[in-house]
Amino acid sequence: MRISIALATFNGSKYLPAQLKSYLDQTRLPDELIVSDDGSTDDTRMILMEFAETAPFEVRLYVNNENRGYANNFNHAILHSTGELVFLSDQDDVWFPQKLEYIEKLAKENPSCLLFMNDAALTDENLNNVGLTKLSQIRSLGLQDRYFVMGCCCAVKRELLDLCMPIPNGIKAHDDWIVNFADELSVKVVSERVLQYYRRHGTNQSQFIANRTTKVTKWDRYRGLVHRILSPVNNDLAQLGIMQQTLILSGILRAQDRADQKFLQQLKAIETKQRSVVMMMRTRMDIRRKNMPVRLIASLGYWLRGGYRCASGFKSLVRDLRG
Repeated sequence: MRISIALATFNGSKYLPAQLKSYLDQTRLPDELIVSDDGSTDDTRMILMEFAETAPFEVRLYVNNENRGYANNFNHAILHSTGELVFLSDQDDVWFPQKLEYIEKLAKENPSCLLFMNDAALTDENLNNVGLTKLSQIRSLGLQDRYFVMGCCCAVKRELLDLCMPIPNGIKAHDDWIVNFADELSVKVVSERVLQYYRRHGTNQSQFIANRTTKVTKWDRYRGLVHRILSPVNNDLAQLGIMQQTLILSGILRAQDRADQKFLQQLKAIETKQRSVVMMMRTRMDIRRKNMPVRLIASLGYWLRGGYRCASGFKSLVRDLRG
């Protein structure tokens, strides 16, 4: 099985050397490393070029002419990969030596599955282990494993990439895009084995509550929910959410054109559900634009018709009433 690593970099010189060394320490080396650099202004590109000169596997570096952003930078790297199994990599983590070997074995043992995720140990910026893992934090919050979508813990088979790539311009997170496809098609495998350090520092892209380096509980999650319910609705963010969900719908329709019979019916069912989500979000936006008491009547009527089933039920009703 040919293995690629797709690495996205941007001004990563502080932590990048440790990550690159962890590739060299693998018990099963990759066949290629594909790097997309998003216009770094520090020593990132120099570090990568020096690494490429001595690495025992092919290294291809692509430099963006302009800053593409986080998701598009990963999109660029993944699209240039050629492996049957593609590992997604951040620039600031450190992989354990058995990561590639273990996940490759897992992929061979589960031929019908298309995306594989390993757990990660949370550390501070100096790689001091805080005694928590990403998966344990998610479960401590009372969330299901489907909330585990961290790209740097993913390896993706070519079959799934052929369905969902490229990532549409405007999608905020590459991992949400790819992992959600795997979840909806029921082709994701989550391993509890810890195979890397996940370094937390002040400039991490993801600020998800489960990434904290102190233990979280269900009460932390409930406090966050209450805060969101009571906070004023930002209609600009809501409009952005509609755009994101519409892009997801377009991706599902595109995947249907490429899919064989194995996934076609599932994708059609996913399309139906996604259309309901987009319609629900647009309806809620219209409700919030109304003045009281029209908004009260409209939101209660929508709730009685079951319209909030695609959202978070009563919590969404309260938010829409607040306007």
